[in-house]
Amino acid sequence: MSQFIRSFTFFRTNSGNEYLFDDITGVVLQIPAEISSRIKHILFDSTTPAEALIKVYKEAPEENNYARIYKILETLISNFGAFYRLPMKISTSEIEEGILQYMILRDGLYELLLEVTDNCNFRCRYCVFGGNYKDFRTHGYSFMTLETAIKAIDLYFEYLTEGALLNPMREPTIAFYGGEPLLNFKLIEKCVEYVNQTYSDEFAPRYTITTNASLITKKIAEFLVKNDFDVFISLDGPQEEHNRNRVLANGRGTFDLVIRGISNLKNAQRKHDGSNKEYFALITYDPKSNLYDITKFFGEESPIKPIFANPVRSMGTTYYLPFTEEDYMNHEKMLRELFKKFLNDSRNGHKSAFSEILFGGPGSLMFYRNMLSRKNPTAIFTSTCIPGFKWYVTTGGKIQVCERAPYSTIIRDVNKGLDFSAIKTLIQRYFKLIVDKCNYCGLAHSCARCFAYMDSEDCTLFKRWVIDGLKTAFTIYENNPEYFEKRLSVLKEKGGIYAVEIL
Repeated sequence: MSQFIRSFTFFRTNSGNEYLFDDITGVVLQIPAEISSRIKHILFDSTTPAEALIKVYKEAPEENNYARIYKILETLISNFGAFYRLPMKISTSEIEEGILQYMILRDGLYELLLEVTDNCNFRCRYCVFGGNYKDFRTHGYSFMTLETAIKAIDLYFEYLTEGALLNPMREPTIAFYGGEPLLNFKLIEKCVEYVNQTYSDEFAPRYTITTNASLITKKIAEFLVKNDFDVFISLDGPQEEHNRNRVLANGRGTFDLVIRGISNLKNAQRKHDGSNKEYFALITYDPKSNLYDITKFFGEESPIKPIFANPVRSMGTTYYLPFTEEDYMNHEKMLRELFKKFLNDSRNGHKSAFSEILFGGPGSLMFYRNMLSRKNPTAIFTSTCIPGFKWYVTTGGKIQVCERAPYSTIIRDVNKGLDFSAIKTLIQRYFKLIVDKCNYCGLAHSCARCFAYMDSEDCTLFKRWVIDGLKTAFTIYENNPEYFEKRLSVLKEKGGIYAVEIL
């Protein structure tokens, strides 16, 4: 007979308050210190839901002051199956290809990313394409042809048209990616011209580009502004910080080149319509990053607003080997002090742009995780998407799951369209790799693992993300209960998870 798996965890906020998180329902309960040991005795010492209920009934009469908490535990266990689950027999063979197609047509197709080149004029030391990451391509000299790009665009709009009745409000997003996409600017021009001429009567396409900005000339800036591009620029902070990792092939720093490109973009925007449209910074940091200087830069000096801040990817690389224990200790100290200041600022109505994305954004996503994430019925565990929801088209026309996923996640090409059999096989492979670990993990439903981390053997980081996210979210909530309410109201006003990050 299978044994029940305990699917919960306890965590403490910075103030020392203790909470119980149920991975099955997503419910979070604050646990008073006076009954903490008894609640843990009930949940940890029980091996079945029935046994836990017996203990709840036994304990409840003795704790009249906390009867409500025991009643909540009883309701969660008996009515919602909380805290305990049986190991699941994963049978992805029962997934019908027609169902996958229906879900992609209804809920997917939200972005077409064109890898217009795998070449880059930078040689950033942490780049996943720099040869230091397992299963990722390296910098090359391939450029997408117009023929391949047009095929990808036509195929994308063909699927959008087919799914229009299932999702009539959806509008297409076409993103240009690299390498450095502006190395193939002529192709980008032709793609935008083609889409505007061919599909703008039926759709309102949104254009985005992820760039290092060094190649943004006045001409390119005018084009991006004219076509209302959302521009995401890799900028790691002030000059010394940025130049530490973001360099040319000869090792020279790139900060001045980036700022020049941003200046051209901002000037073009002002000349176009006089507006001060926001353009966004993508920040990458590591244990040697001076987070104080980065905070000051984005608060006082940066010409663009930060939108994402992520640590250098740690899986499948030796990048982190040179860092010392002292580096990590200093890094953790900076994070603690900046979080403390963020809490104080948020309580007093002040904002730090960098701290907002470092703490506020992730905290909001964890706090509203059930609201903001649509359940993928094929994903019994983890929060992965369905392959095909987003398309990443390589220079050679292969369709890949996304820009962060390894090359092994190909789901066909622009000549033949999506291969739903290949998508099914990829899902089967994914769950075959993770099922043994997820089946006996108490945080399997909240895990952030996805196809981008498909071949990772170590789950430690994923578990830490959940626990740290919960600690951050509820520390913020204790400090300022209105914080998340305000973020949610702006999210509703602007629409979509995208708005959470640009708040």
